[in-house]
Amino acid sequence: MSKKNQYDVLKLYGLPVEMDNSGKYQIKFDNEGSAKIHTWRIGKHTKGKFTHPGQLMLTENNLTVLILKAEAMAFKDRHSETPMQRFLTVEVASDTLKQGQALMEK
Repeated sequence: MSKKNQYDVLKLYGLPVEMDNSGKYQIKFDNEGSAKIHTWRIGKHTKGKFTHPGQLMLTENNLTVLILKAEAMAFKDRHSETPMQRFLTVEVASDTLKQGQALMEK
């Protein structure tokens, strides 16, 4: 594949979120009270732009995810991660982001 067909790839670490009764996004915990960090990547047809941790994104299965961290990924390694659908312009409250980043450090 020629370089002109390549695009920048980011590997994104995130946690699923859900909206609470007050309309704020909160981390979605399972029945045991834990949350698992998952990874995705930017695909060729990903809509929107990544701006900062705390931003939300949609997966290809329409799951809303809080982005905790993003790092560059080699183009040739992109098939090891699931592509995401789009970046949202919405972000979580700073305390929710801090809670997610604390889970990531464990």
